[in-house]
Amino acid sequence: MTPTSLHRRRPALAASAVTHCQLAAYAAPALALSALIALSACGKDQPTQPVTLAHDTTVPAATSGNVEARTSQIVTDGSSPSQVFDDFIVAQGGTVRTVGWQGIYCVQQANAPAPTPTATSFTVSFYSDVSGRPNTAAPLQTSTYTVAQAGQVFEKTVAGLTCGTATNTTWPFYRYSVALATPFTAAAGTKYWISIQATTPSYSVYWGWRDGLVDNSLSLQLYQGTYTTYNVDRAYSLAP
Repeated sequence: MTPTSLHRRRPALAASAVTHCQLAAYAAPALALSALIALSACGKDQPTQPVTLAHDTTVPAATSGNVEARTSQIVTDGSSPSQVFDDFIVAQGGTVRTVGWQGIYCVQQANAPAPTPTATSFTVSFYSDVSGRPNTAAPLQTSTYTVAQAGQVFEKTVAGLTCGTATNTTWPFYRYSVALATPFTAAAGTKYWISIQATTPSYSVYWGWRDGLVDNSLSLQLYQGTYTTYNVDRAYSLAP
């Protein structure tokens, strides 16, 4: 099984919860072109807004929207990994010592209940920017943390969501935070990319990096050598 579409609340609920752009389908790589066409209606990407440490696009627990996600997984059954990236710029140089993020689990089966978490670890990586994409050939820094180190904390479940082609599934939402094994030093005014991937046994249960509050409405997914651009930001925080 390959990464699939993790996307929105039922149409009857979506309009009052989030914007059309936030509800864009989480397309499988095979459907990436159609998903990208749909997202183009949301407007052109805007330059990333410089932020000072801390950067924070995480979603408050009480927020009913921001229920889109993208698979970002390293799977141990031999399937191709999927990797999601978000870009950031710090207005003043600083050191990132703590990274927080939010994610979800779901199962591509109609009427599926909230699945039990399957991640065994999370990999947090930083990259320089090369022509608007992360320089994956030379990561600036990458470290892997156990689930215990990441502090997987349950936030809530949300029913009536679509996981891939499966409707009316229930997702559990979680938040995470790690103290970096090696602090990351960010230069002022420089564009970087961050990636967070869950290590799971397979794609039978998807882990998705949740969409976050608006920064510059740009994130990427890499799967089997192909990048897909999405007009939403991911939910994460950077703190000194």
